[in-house]
Amino acid sequence: MVYEKAYAKLNLLLDVVGKREDGYHQLKTIMIPLELHDELTFLDSDSDVVESSIIIPNNVILKTILWVKQAYQIDRFVRVQLKKNIPIGSGLGGGSANVAATLRGLNQLWDMKLSQTELEKAALALGSDTLFCLYNESALIQGRGEHLTFIEKPPIESITLLIPPVEVSTKTIFSQFKNSSQSMKFEKVFQFYKNGDWASFFKHTYNQLLPTTLETYPELKKWYKKLQKVYPNIQMSGSGSAFYLINNQNKKTILLKKWEKTGLKVVETCINS
Repeated sequence: MVYEKAYAKLNLLLDVVGKREDGYHQLKTIMIPLELHDELTFLDSDSDVVESSIIIPNNVILKTILWVKQAYQIDRFVRVQLKKNIPIGSGLGGGSANVAATLRGLNQLWDMKLSQTELEKAALALGSDTLFCLYNESALIQGRGEHLTFIEKPPIESITLLIPPVEVSTKTIFSQFKNSSQSMKFEKVFQFYKNGDWASFFKHTYNQLLPTTLETYPELKKWYKKLQKVYPNIQMSGSGSAFYLINNQNKKTILLKKWEKTGLKVVETCINS
C-alpha cells in the first residue's frame, strides 16, 4: 500500500502573455502549494479501479493509470481510494494534483524506479499544472507550465478560501479569453516579490483571467461582487471559482457562516511547507 497527498495550488499572480501554435496559452504565474489536499491510497488489485468519496466524471486518476501502463508497458493493476477535499472546478489544481500524486504513487507501488527527469516528462505530458504539483514548492511558472523556477516562499501565515457553488471549466475560460494591456504589469509586480516588498506585491497582485471568468459565469460574478463589498482585497485563483484572502484578520465570521448556508464553502488553510 502507498499513501500520497495531492496538494492544492494557489495563483498569487497570473498573466496570459500569448497563445501558442499548439493552441495552449503562454502564462506567467506565481504559484504556491496549499496545505489543503486530497488523499490517495494505492493498493494492488486484479483490476484498475478508482473509489472516490464523491462522483467525478472522467476521473483523471484512471486516465493517468492507463497512460502509465501503456507508456511503460506495465502489466499490473491498482485500486485507488480517493478522499476528495479540493473542490472541483475551483482553480485550485485538484485534477493536476491528483495526476502528480498518481505518478508518484504508481512509481512506488509498482517499483518502476522512474527518475525525476522521467517523472517530469510524464507530468508535462499529462497536464499544464502537473509539473508544479509534482514538487509542491513556491515557483514562477512560465509557458504552458513547462518552465518552472523555484522562488522564496512568501510570508503568508493564513489563507482563507471562499469557494462559491460554481464549477468553472478552465477550457471554456481560455477559449473565451481576450488579451489586455494588463500583461505589461507582471514584471513590475514580480519585482516587488523578488525585492521582498510584500506590502507592494500584495497590493498590486492581479489575475488576468478574472474578467473573462466573471463574464462567462454570471452566478460567480454575483458572488464576487457580494464578497468584494466586504473584502475589497479578494483575489481569484487560476480560472476560478475559488476566491481567497491573504492573512485576513477581519473575517466577519458571522457573515461567512450565513453565506455558507447558501452554498459558499469557507476553507482556512496555509502554505504547505
